[in-house]
Amino acid sequence: MSYAIDIKYWSLVKHKCENLIEGERVKFPTLAQFKCPVCGGSKSDPKERTAGIFKGRDNQVHFQCQRQKCQSKGFGKLMKVLNVQLAREYYEKKYHWKSKRTDILLMHDKRQASE
Repeated sequence: MSYAIDIKYWSLVKHKCENLIEGERVKFPTLAQFKCPVCGGSKSDPKERTAGIFKGRDNQVHFQCQRQKCQSKGFGKLMKVLNVQLAREYYEKKYHWKSKRTDILLMHDKRQASE
């Protein structure tokens, strides 16, 4: 069920990723490759694809940027950058967090900082 939720929300935000390629044109374990929206990717080569979405061994979708300065990880972080409202819905569905809590996204950041 978790993988289905990840794929559903990825399909809702993938149009916001620049230089997106997916399907048969990318390497086997990768679902899609694109320019990293967190760090902005390479300044010298605007067509470089440094970020990717892939299915992990835990049957969840993962996001990772390959640039050494960025090294962003986590599908939730990607969701927060691309669309905050969809990120709220994503956390509510996937982790069963209620929207009555103060701010779901701030709580997620605090949880990651403590781990």
